[in-house]
Amino acid sequence: MNDKIKKEVTINYGREKIYCEVSGQGTELLIAFPGYGNTTDYYAPALPLLANKFTTWIIDLPMHGQTTWHRPMFTIKNFTEIIQLILQRTGHLTFSLLGHSFGGRAVLTQIPFFGAKLNQILLLAPDGIVNPGLMTVSWIPPWFRRMTGGWVDHSHRLLPLVKFLHDRKWLASGAYRFAMFYLKTSERRRQVKMYWLSLADFQVDLPAVKDTIKNHQITTVIFLGKKDKIIPSDVGIILKSGIESWVKNIEVDTGHLLDGGAVLSLIDL
Repeated sequence: MNDKIKKEVTINYGREKIYCEVSGQGTELLIAFPGYGNTTDYYAPALPLLANKFTTWIIDLPMHGQTTWHRPMFTIKNFTEIIQLILQRTGHLTFSLLGHSFGGRAVLTQIPFFGAKLNQILLLAPDGIVNPGLMTVSWIPPWFRRMTGGWVDHSHRLLPLVKFLHDRKWLASGAYRFAMFYLKTSERRRQVKMYWLSLADFQVDLPAVKDTIKNHQITTVIFLGKKDKIIPSDVGIILKSGIESWVKNIEVDTGHLLDGGAVLSLIDL
């Protein structure tokens, strides 16, 4: 991001401090969420593509980057209220949304709330449409989530076992890298714990999302990486089914990061 045009804004949300980077000189408002483990810097390659049409507000997720978050969890309502604060601050009545990975999940959860105000939705390898394995945690009893969340506090003690299993090819490389990075420090462990506890109540209501897109005729574009090993390529088909007139799927020859949003060059914004 060009520091000469970057503006840093902190939004007070109760005790929480929501860090945003604002860029571009366009007349339309775009609110963007990076994915889990990324910060506002993720979108640096995309900003030149957005600058003429949009003024883009990129938000650091809870416990990411420079956003401070003291609550033990977050909810869909929290994200709705943060977006409303941005709308109040900017004076915009309508806006567009951009989200990568978990940030895509964040965008999807907000569509039913803001449907009439949404101009365009841009999704980069969005999480939340398909929830493999433990990503669908709403079926897990709250008491069990709290108990296992407590285990995370001391999970660094398992790292020697993680390495042992990986060395013998009994543990997938992706799981190994995640454990070695996110369980090593107390701050990262707290981040993992908070997202584990929050995810059950942060599920995408897909029928409501589809109805909103259809009823308000919101142009929606999904970008998916052909080499993505995290988000399955069929999520685009699942979302598009039944609302084909408003949803466009684009597959590109990249992995999960989708070149920091540089793939947006493939469409006419």
